[in-house]
Amino acid sequence: AQPSARATAQARFAEGEGFLRQGQFDKALAAYRAAVKKDPEMSAAWFGIGMAENGKHGGVCEAAYAPFKRCVDLDPDHMRAHYGLGDVLRYVRKDYARAEERFRAAIRLAPNFELARRGLAGVLEKRGDLDGALREMLAYVRASGDPDGSGKAHVARLRAQKDGPAAKPAPAAQKDGPAAKPDAEAQARFPPPRAPAPRPRAR
Repeated sequence: AQPSARATAQARFAEGEGFLRQGQFDKALAAYRAAVKKDPEMSAAWFGIGMAENGKHGGVCEAAYAPFKRCVDLDPDHMRAHYGLGDVLRYVRKDYARAEERFRAAIRLAPNFELARRGLAGVLEKRGDLDGALREMLAYVRASGDPDGSGKAHVARLRAQKDGPAAKPAPAAQKDGPAAKPDAEAQARFPPPRAPAPRPRAR
C-alpha cells in the first residue's frame, strides 16, 4: 500500500478498535473492512474483522474463519488468530484434528497462553486422549491461576474418566463448550456458540 493509503488504513483500523471495545460490532466491521480495502495486507485489521464477526453473532461463528485465516496467512506468528481459528474449528466445524493443530500453533508461539491450553485440552478430550487433555488442563491451571476454580473441576472430571466406569464423570464433562466455561476474557472474546433451537417435527 502507498504511504497515504497506509495512513488511511491505520486511521480506520483505530476506529475499528474503538468500536470493538464499545461492543458496536457493525461499526467495527465497517471500519476494519475500510482499513483492509486500503491496505489488504494489514493482518491486525483482518483479525479485528474476525473478532467483530464473533461479537456480532454472539459467539464463535463461521464468518470469523476467513478473516482469521487471512490474518494467519499474512502473519504466521499471530497467536490469537491461531486461537480464533481453533475455536471456529472446535465449536462450529467440529473438526477437532485441525482445531488441535491451531491450538498447538498458538502454544508454540506463547507456551503460557492459557486459553489455548484450555482449548487444546477440550479437543484432546473429544479425541479420546484423556492423558493429553489432563496434561493441558493442568497447564491451564498453572498458567491462569484458575480464578474461578473451573479448571481444577475439569481436572477432577478427567481423572474420574481415566479411573474407568466405576467413577462416572458428571454429565457436563461430556459436553463441549458452555459446560467447561473459559475465563471472563475468553467468554467476552470467544464465547461458546448458542445451541440452535430444536426444530418442530413434521406431522
